[in-house]
Amino acid sequence: MAKYQPKLDLTDWKRTSAQEVDKIMAIVAPELHSFIEEHAALSQLMDRVREGYDTEIYREALNQIGHELEHHFLFEEKYILSRLENHIPETEVGPIAKLKSEHDVIRKHHREALAMFEGHDPENPSQELIQKMGLLAYLLKKHIEKEGHYLFPLFSVILTEDEKAAIARDVNRPV
Repeated sequence: MAKYQPKLDLTDWKRTSAQEVDKIMAIVAPELHSFIEEHAALSQLMDRVREGYDTEIYREALNQIGHELEHHFLFEEKYILSRLENHIPETEVGPIAKLKSEHDVIRKHHREALAMFEGHDPENPSQELIQKMGLLAYLLKKHIEKEGHYLFPLFSVILTEDEKAAIARDVNRPV
């Protein structure tokens, strides 16, 4: 009996465009623009991952994702979500819980992909590695789209001017 191999339905994958990023920036508070810029760069890299196996692109993607996990995700959790709790105190369900849960899922898949990549044969990459990288790219792409199209525009409206200014200060990125 053949081993089950799940297939990703990537028909909803859309390449990142400069026009889309510009439109998102127009509806997001300037104090949060650095997050959108980082999203755009990572999303474009995920487009490259999806094009197929390439050792250098996989290496770059895993390194960049690792950096994002250590910085961008932590900044979102520490500086944005903590302030959002002033307006949405429920942390077991809703946007705060969902974002933290997605961050945890992406962290898990990154760890697994990194372990697979570190031990792989560049001349003969496993289907598991290629599938894992495709899944990781898909999860990140959908997470970025959710934040850019829904959450950051809403955060821009919900958070006070003082909270948004404090976020910009906290991430050391003046507006």
